[in-house]
Amino acid sequence: MSGAMAATSLAFTAIGTGMSFMGQIGQQNAQAQAASAAQAQAVYQAQVAAQNQELMRRQAYDATQRGQVAEQNRRRLMQQQLGEQTARLAAQGTDLEGSPTDILGDTRAAGELDAQTIRANAAREAYGYQIQGLGYGNQSILESTRAANSVYTPNYLGAGASLLAGASMLADKWKPFVTPATPTTGGAR
Repeated sequence: MSGAMAATSLAFTAIGTGMSFMGQIGQQNAQAQAASAAQAQAVYQAQVAAQNQELMRRQAYDATQRGQVAEQNRRRLMQQQLGEQTARLAAQGTDLEGSPTDILGDTRAAGELDAQTIRANAAREAYGYQIQGLGYGNQSILESTRAANSVYTPNYLGAGASLLAGASMLADKWKPFVTPATPTTGGAR
């Protein structure tokens, strides 16, 4: 009966070793799949960030263009106001020397200040988009680096160690089957 128990124990040890080895291989495959998914996610995030960076570059350009148009329009409006004021002053018979020219100078100064304010506001808006774009660019680099670092190289040493440990246990249990039992002599020494 003890031989049958030893054989059963040997069989269970062999099955346990095989299952442990398969479990280690399964764990390695799961880790590889998780790394692959993390890499794919990081690549996607890097692409999204790069697209957002390009969007911010375009918005900065648009803000600059809109600012230039608004500045030109303000200067054009100022010239119209100066023309209207000059025509009214001339229609009244006012000499365009002295204090009447102060009115025209004030109009010109106010118009120029408005035009420069428009330019400065457009530059600030464009700068804000550029800073956002820089942030997206840095995020893209970070995600690309994360994708490169997500590559998983399976480490089958754990599975090999599990297999060796199981084989050692099997060898210990196999010994009684291959080593003949030494008969015990009962009396003489």
